[in-house]
Amino acid sequence: MNVIIRASIVCALGTLLLAGCATSSPPVNYYTLSADSSAALEDPENAVVLGIGPLNLPDYLDRSQIVTRGAGSELIVDDFNRWAEPLGTALHQAVAINVDKLLDGVVAVTFPFDSIVQDRVGYRMLGDISKFDADASGLVVLEIQWGIARVEAETVVKPRRARYEAQATDAGDPGAIAKAMSEAVLKLSRDIADEFSAAL
Repeated sequence: MNVIIRASIVCALGTLLLAGCATSSPPVNYYTLSADSSAALEDPENAVVLGIGPLNLPDYLDRSQIVTRGAGSELIVDDFNRWAEPLGTALHQAVAINVDKLLDGVVAVTFPFDSIVQDRVGYRMLGDISKFDADASGLVVLEIQWGIARVEAETVVKPRRARYEAQATDAGDPGAIAKAMSEAVLKLSRDIADEFSAAL
């Protein structure tokens, strides 16, 4: 066989193989946390301003991929199912929206605070998250230590450790996992709203 013909066949086969690999990769899907979708009431001009954050996430969640738990201490990083925005950003936004809608006369804003509202922030809700993921059964667990203090550092709601759970309807569906994670965040938000309301 002619050398030129042989080289042409090899190149053609290589191109076909590369094309096959390119088309066989599954698409990347993107998800985000959701918050309370009910209509928000208008707050008065003298509303109390509660700053949400910083809420510190563990390092293993500092990535775009959705992370779940396998057997034992295994962590599964899913390259084809990712967060549409940093999980920390989505978490702050979801908590702030939830708390804002749960409390009348309170405006919840997310850390870092815009210069427009920074001087009006009278209270800060701070938290350290040690776990926020789903296991193989689809059970989402959010473990956090949180508290609320005045900007002047006077404690309003004493720090406490809490655990929130939510069950995904389908353990194999990243969308269902994201929804269950949002439900766990809503449970946290309700506790924040209840405790802060009682302390005011």
